[in-house]
Order: sequence, then structure tokens, then C-alpha cells
Amino acid sequence: MATELAYFADTYAFTGASHVVDVIDTASVDSALAKQLQKHPHAAILKSTIFYPQGGGQPTDCGEIRGASGTLSVAHVFMHDGLVYHQGQLAGALTAGDAVELRVDEDTRRRNARCHSAGHVIFSLVKHYWGDSMRERKGHHFSDGAYVEFDGLLPSTETVDSVQRLVDQVVADDRRVLVTGDQVRVVQVEGFVENPCGGTHVRSTAELGKITIRKIARKSGQNTTKISYQV
Repeated sequence: MATELAYFADTYAFTGASHVVDVIDTASVDSALAKQLQKHPHAAILKSTIFYPQGGGQPTDCGEIRGASGTLSVAHVFMHDGLVYHQGQLAGALTAGDAVELRVDEDTRRRNARCHSAGHVIFSLVKHYWGDSMRERKGHHFSDGAYVEFDGLLPSTETVDSVQRLVDQVVADDRRVLVTGDQVRVVQVEGFVENPCGGTHVRSTAELGKITIRKIARKSGQNTTKISYQV
């Protein structure tokens, strides 16, 4: 049965409760997952999780999973075939059926959510002003080297300074960041287009603080534009 993704409901749920489904000693794994699992000595699968698994351009959460007889220090989280694997170092013991307390590192979660939402602000502005010629290609919402890349060339008249002014205005407007949808989860910066997304996000653009547009790189041969930013 797939892991229930409790983080969908609330970015700001830094603590929670769940039950252990399985605990894996990764040294003994012999499967298609072996290479990824063996980056850390242990992995736990839970019935539900507040931990965000790395993917969709957003980095993993980290934190702790605490049971009555042991604690897993979570360093990396990923999803495979609907199951979320919490990887790290286990002190003591966790076993299937154990009730556990979950604690996500708040600073990491907030930083990742701000970085991801900032990417959506840039995406929203590009689609709003130049949507006929620009289509999102991918986003990399890691704090060290964040960018959003598009198919299409941003008009040559647009500069770092002109895009920066647009971004600053959206932050100053304190627009809501809306997350909706059951079958297909979408994120919308208020007043702009919706975008399918499974990541964590802030409640409003005012929470983002300063988004700095670092660089706009156009590649005419590939017909792409990459906008690098920092939060």
C-alpha cells in the first residue's frame, strides 16, 4: 500500500505521528533499489509521512523518526513505486507496527518551501507576460543554484533588472500561494496561472522575503531560457 503523503495537507506541519511498515538494513538489500538505498545504513517505510521525498526539483526533508526503542536520524528521503523511504542512521531498534513520532527539521523545510515557491513566482510571471512564446521546461529549487528553465527565448529587451522589478512587485503585493486539487494537485500564485506541483510551498509571497534574479541565460541554438535566482 502506498505511503500516505501527509505533507500535502500542511507545509508547516513540522511534527506528526505514524506507524512503521518496514525497516530495512540496507547492507543486505539485493534489489533494483540497492544502489540508492545503500547510500545510508538504514531505511524506514511508514504508513504516512510528513517528510518530503526529494523530487520535482525540490530537495529532501531531514529530521528524526522516534519510537519507544529507537530513533532514525533521517538524512535523505525518496519515493519509489508509491512508497516513501526514510534513510539514515538508526540508534536502537524500530520494528514493523511501532508507533513513531516524526520531526522534520523546520529550518530546512522552510528554506526549501521558500525556494520552491520563489520558482513558481518566476514561472507565473513568465507565463503571464510571455506565455505565448515560453513553456516551462524544468525547475531546480535547491538553494545553491536555483533556476527555472523554459523552452523559448525571453525577449532580448528583458533584462535581469526588468524581471527583478516584476518579482519584487509580486512579493510586495503579498499574494496568496494557493494549493488545490485532489486527483491533480496544483499550485497557483494568486492572480496567475495554475501549475501542477507536488512540492511544499509558503502561504503567501510576503514570506519569501527577497528573491534575487541572478542571471538570465538565453541559448538560441536550443531555443531555451534559464533564469537563475536566489532566496
